[in-house]
Amino acid sequence: MPPFLRRITFLTSFVIVAVVASTPRAAAQDVRQITFEEAVQIALQQNVNLRQSENLVDLDARRVFQRQMDFLPDLRFSTNGIRGSGFTQDQAGRNIAFTNSTLSGTFSTSLNLFNGFADVASLEQARHEYDASALTYDRNRQNVVFAVVDNYLAYISSQERIRIQQENVEAQRQQLAQIEEFVNVGARPISDLYQQQAAVAQAEFEVLNAQRQAELNKTRLIQVLHLDPFGSYEFEAPSVDETIQPRNQYELESLLLAAYQMRPDIRAQEEQILAAREGIRIARSQYYPRVDLNAGYRSNFSPDAEGGLWDQIDANRGNNIGFSLSFPIFDRFTRGTNVQQAEVVYRNERLELETLRQDVALQVRQAYLDYLIAEKRVDVAETQLRAAQQALDAAEERYNVGAGTLVELSQARAQFVEAASNRAQARVDLLFQSRLVDYHTGRLDPNQDLFSN
Repeated sequence: MPPFLRRITFLTSFVIVAVVASTPRAAAQDVRQITFEEAVQIALQQNVNLRQSENLVDLDARRVFQRQMDFLPDLRFSTNGIRGSGFTQDQAGRNIAFTNSTLSGTFSTSLNLFNGFADVASLEQARHEYDASALTYDRNRQNVVFAVVDNYLAYISSQERIRIQQENVEAQRQQLAQIEEFVNVGARPISDLYQQQAAVAQAEFEVLNAQRQAELNKTRLIQVLHLDPFGSYEFEAPSVDETIQPRNQYELESLLLAAYQMRPDIRAQEEQILAAREGIRIARSQYYPRVDLNAGYRSNFSPDAEGGLWDQIDANRGNNIGFSLSFPIFDRFTRGTNVQQAEVVYRNERLELETLRQDVALQVRQAYLDYLIAEKRVDVAETQLRAAQQALDAAEERYNVGAGTLVELSQARAQFVEAASNRAQARVDLLFQSRLVDYHTGRLDPNQDLFSN
């Protein structure tokens, strides 16, 4: 056997032994089967950033509730107990020791009647911030789903490469068996046999490379889903032909308009602008007077006094009601500074929206152009595959009748394998670019079956 063939055979055997040696541990564990729909649900449930975003939504909802409660009066209860002792003189001038215990209680309430409409503005601001948090949460859900789509499609593509390489191995082995027969009858030189054995070993090695890439893609997918790294998983990958949807007729202007209307992050930023505008109203409310209504009810009880508990409470009760008016005359220009700060925040939020819209427009345009290129790539790849299939058939016929060489046949087969791999990758890329357009326009629905026709 030639030296180069021995090296390839040794390397192939070494890799196979390494793969087999690592198999028992994985086989000893229960393998969990996961479909794409299950992968999406797992990611939506376990993604840390998404769970943090959901917590912020809950917190902003509580803030809205608190701003609503600010319109109601408060109620407070305070109590005070005193025990005193000393001496006093009676009518005869004698000193008499005494003790006195008193327990008093007060209920008080206050209600703001006017604060420059700061309470109204605070409620509206909280509502806008809640809407912004909810929209940000929706965008984060899309981010998670898109990450799953990206990694799942990469896994599908690697699985398809394994299938193509395995078919190539089978074809190479069949060719090897045919060449052995030719060599045995003296129709082909022994060098053709050695070359074909090397081609079979190389094809087997390419299968291992494809399997290695598939395992790497699976590892990335496990990381995206936040699964237990010690677990064993199998992801059900539908056939590439089943995942390809009909071609979409996109128009750039329609995509841009859809993105501006549907992108949750743009809508969240618009809500942040509205919240910042309410912040200006809150700051300006400090220029108005504040009017509060106050009321209270009080009474006390002493075990040293005459009468029972309820009799004393009734006899000692008292109440008060009134209002307070406050208006700052000079506050060292604090109000003006607060207003200016709120206006700066508002302007910056508007600039942030302009920047975001520019970024979105660039993303949509890039996704649109990439989709058009992906469509053309599929057409070119299918044409190349048909041509490579015809060239391979012709090379096989020429070699079988002795009119062609093994080198020509090997080159034709390599071109066919490459063309088949390119076609599979192009079809997956087309689906990915379609989902990328949906993602950048904000139309990616986490509840949609993304691999359905």
